[in-house]
Amino acid sequence: MKIAINTSHQRFGGAIQVALSFINECRNFTQHEFFVWVGPGVRKSLVQDEFTSNFHFEHFDFGAINLQKTFEINRTMQEVENRVQPDVIIATSGPSYFHSKAPQIIGYNLPLYIYPESPFIKGLSAYSSFRRYLKKKLHFYFFKRDADIYVVQTDDVNKRVRKALGSDQVYTVTNTASNYYKDWEKCPAKLRHKDENTFRFVTISSYYGHKDLEIIPKVLEILKSRGVGNVEFVLTLKEEDYQKYIGFHGQIQNVGPIKPPECPSLYSECDGMFLPTLAECFSASYPEAMIMEKPILTTDLGFARSICGDAALFYEPKNAEHAADQIERLIEDKDLQGDLIAKGKEQLKTFDSPQERAEKYINLCEKLVIESHKE
Repeated sequence: MKIAINTSHQRFGGAIQVALSFINECRNFTQHEFFVWVGPGVRKSLVQDEFTSNFHFEHFDFGAINLQKTFEINRTMQEVENRVQPDVIIATSGPSYFHSKAPQIIGYNLPLYIYPESPFIKGLSAYSSFRRYLKKKLHFYFFKRDADIYVVQTDDVNKRVRKALGSDQVYTVTNTASNYYKDWEKCPAKLRHKDENTFRFVTISSYYGHKDLEIIPKVLEILKSRGVGNVEFVLTLKEEDYQKYIGFHGQIQNVGPIKPPECPSLYSECDGMFLPTLAECFSASYPEAMIMEKPILTTDLGFARSICGDAALFYEPKNAEHAADQIERLIEDKDLQGDLIAKGKEQLKTFDSPQERAEKYINLCEKLVIESHKE
């Protein structure tokens, strides 16, 4: 098969990790020819020299995407498709804003449209809610126009997407930690020296409003008022986002965005993973922390419990007092830390491996190609 992997529209965020992992795993499928349409997000971490001659790379950068830009994307990618003539196209995260002749598999990773119960949604102003409604209508239009098959990462999201998009062509392919976490190499230390009694949480994420990263300084102030000063947080934000939304704090270190291969080394410099997010379809931070044997503290929401099971400590969303309570409980209880780590190792067994995930995508490609030839 001639398989096009379309990341041309992807600029940043957790979806980059999924795309990179899939592209790298496709090296095991030497019987197929891959045309990788590389966007700016993937380009930063893609090492093209590691790929064999059945891979062909073409680079794109459409900049920030608005309604007008979608016409340019569609026109450009249709020209590329006419030249390449792929049998099938995969975009691990959508919408792709590209109406192709070949059948298209598109990943769904937009939680705020399918989790209306999220505290983030409930806290929006009327104006923001209306803007989000219009954006949702537009995104759903592109999904319905362009996708033959949707891929999601949990069964709960599968049910919600089927209802939201009115399609039974929705398949679950779970996310997991990439193979960077199998044989990772120690990078030069990014963090300052840590005292032995200091507990350091890491949150690997870009800035989005629904991540609720603003809760971190509030939690630290509550801990300080209780006489707890041995907790630190590590963030990976762009400096302008860090200054705008978090601000300087002596117990917060911002190392800036880091490449996926460097993430395991950053985890190794920390003691736990903190994820205050208010909505997710999936977060690779959960399996990453599990494989790196770091206890998890996250929000007590349905998606988090469905992904983590019993392998996390939960707190009430947006409740800084409760988050501080759970932090104190965690850092004072070594047995609890060990129990969460052990349960994390078991929970990892419920996720597809990177190889299994890639194989499921390839099987869906074969299914689409066979069906298209019947028509």
